[in-house]
Amino acid sequence: MFIPAPAKILICPFCKGEKPVLEPLFGHSLGGTLWSDTKTIYPAMPEISMVQRCPHCGKYYFAFNVESKEGDADSDDQGNLTYEQIKEAVNQYDQVVLEQEDEITLRLLFVQIYNDTFQREGVAHDAQPTAADKTLLRKQVLRLLQIWDYAEDLLRAELYREIGEFEQAAKILDAQTLEQPFMHYMVSQMRQLAESGQTQAFQIKYKPTEEDLRKMEHQEPEAYTPDPSPKHIDEDSPF
Repeated sequence: MFIPAPAKILICPFCKGEKPVLEPLFGHSLGGTLWSDTKTIYPAMPEISMVQRCPHCGKYYFAFNVESKEGDADSDDQGNLTYEQIKEAVNQYDQVVLEQEDEITLRLLFVQIYNDTFQREGVAHDAQPTAADKTLLRKQVLRLLQIWDYAEDLLRAELYREIGEFEQAAKILDAQTLEQPFMHYMVSQMRQLAESGQTQAFQIKYKPTEEDLRKMEHQEPEAYTPDPSPKHIDEDSPF
């Protein structure tokens, strides 16, 4: 269970309208869920969407790049966007040049919301993507792969798989070393889905066995590499 703090008031950079959003005072990541497209949900540590829609002027802005202040009351509004809204946000920002981190945030959020809407494991989907939807997803992913030059190979392979580029995904997966049990699990999952022509983002359910733990105890520690997730450090993320 998380403890809320007084709401964080975001100030729209376009119209100066105010929007109160959730501001947790305390929480934890136990019982969280992680998917292959890097989406995470921690019931006891909820987060606001990194892209917010202004309720006054209808424009979109990056939540951590705007002025803010502390509110007087709590708020449970995370500002999560719908699929139609993230399409509007992408269209708005396609008209300007974004900083690299902001563009990564926007494109990755589009992928995650697309998956929420059409192709996420364990989520009921009421609609099927149109050809235009698939084209738009492909455009976002290819642009993301172009600008996200520090993304890990596993994530790059997964993004290719999610747009149906199964051969490209397989090439990346074939080049991976499988010394770590987690790597073996992820590569196996991705390869199995790619071989069956499936594009849905899958829930990561890896749990090391006793044998895996023994192997890891005798392996040399790997060099530290930064978490590639933009503007957010998630200690539980494997990417």
